[in-house]
Amino acid sequence: MKKLLLALILLIPTLVGAEARTFTITGYYSPLPNQEYYLTGSYQAEIRLNGNGTHGADGTPVYPGMIAAPKSYAFGTKVCLPGFGCGTVHDRGGAIVKQGERSLAKHDRLDLWMGYGMEGMLRALSWGVQHVDGEMSPPGTPIADSVNFAVPQQLAQILQLPANNIVFSYDLEVGDSGDKVEKLQTSLRQLNLYLGDITGKYDKDTEKAVLDFQIKYFVVHSADDLGAGRLGPKTRMKLTSILAQVETQKQIRELWESFEFEAGMSKGHRSPEVVKLQQVLVQQEMLDVDPTGYFGPKTEAALIEFQLKHGLIASKYESGAGRVGEATQETLNDLLNTEREERESERKELAQIQKIQARVAMLATEQVRFKLAAEIAKPDSSVALLQQILTNMGYYNATITDNLGPQTRAALRQFQLDNGLISQPWAVGNGVFGQGTRAKLAEVIRQG
Repeated sequence: MKKLLLALILLIPTLVGAEARTFTITGYYSPLPNQEYYLTGSYQAEIRLNGNGTHGADGTPVYPGMIAAPKSYAFGTKVCLPGFGCGTVHDRGGAIVKQGERSLAKHDRLDLWMGYGMEGMLRALSWGVQHVDGEMSPPGTPIADSVNFAVPQQLAQILQLPANNIVFSYDLEVGDSGDKVEKLQTSLRQLNLYLGDITGKYDKDTEKAVLDFQIKYFVVHSADDLGAGRLGPKTRMKLTSILAQVETQKQIRELWESFEFEAGMSKGHRSPEVVKLQQVLVQQEMLDVDPTGYFGPKTEAALIEFQLKHGLIASKYESGAGRVGEATQETLNDLLNTEREERESERKELAQIQKIQARVAMLATEQVRFKLAAEIAKPDSSVALLQQILTNMGYYNATITDNLGPQTRAALRQFQLDNGLISQPWAVGNGVFGQGTRAKLAEVIRQG
């Protein structure tokens, strides 16, 4: 039945004069500030790779079936693809090119929107790069958008990450002590919920940290609920899950930050090292596809362009063209080292800010909360204060800049959605720090 339905979908364009074409298909997605993992290691880097992903170039909010196409494709153009379905062109992109515009563009390239957050990222990554025979119809053709989002692979399968080994298989409560409590305190500190010393004693501070975790992740609603402040079965399960997410992201970050290219990589390889090479080539604007981990002809062509630009080869016909030899390895590693130095500088600055935030958290008495609420409610309150508060709430994870830029607006938008201030991400007032948002933020702060 599914095959029959897909056949009917693909038959409709033929009835209205569709044009058969072969496309080069990739996927993109909309990163979220608080998603579990990022392929590139951070929200900011993910946005640079995928864009903000909120609206198409014609102003249409992203949705399943949105397609980014070359500029020669009119908005509203319909495209039907086997295994995906039918969608509509609403977006553009600097890397979305026609056949022949760049050396690697064998066919017109289309970018398919794959969704939000983790699921969208995994779909885009799993899709990789495909050359697909499809059909294109002009704007106005009566073809409904109908797509099939396949279940994506797990990130651990794609990047071959080691399994998480942090598991809580025992209950704990006030009065307990020992190594198990130390492990609990250490884990809660990793989540920035426990700020005291690692004592191995399940005291009131540990109980409050557990309660804060339970409320944050919806295990309980208040301190009056059964099991509040106690490490019971539901809390253990959720804590194990959250720590696994944190550990996986840490492994991804460490993989990238400790990464060094080695000589000998060439077409046909499939590995995390190829993902990193592709990421570098995307950032250098030489590769027009999302990292897939497979060293195919597009990666080879992009690497040749990189080698020519950096004087590593004199022509694409040299024996070392398109493979990572010693000279190419050294140049790539120099680029990585420069990136590490820049990240380390940013990290030191952020660490200072986090120390201040930690001190504020330890002083978060009712009096302090009401003072913060009063400050943020002022029409002239500083953006830096807003960013610090949104950081503590888990909405903002960039550098404190005192600049109400797109990252701050994205954090505000999510706060507004979570608190019912707007019903859709594109609703009027989204990302605007107006009177209603100020009042709601102050109310949340006062409630602690």
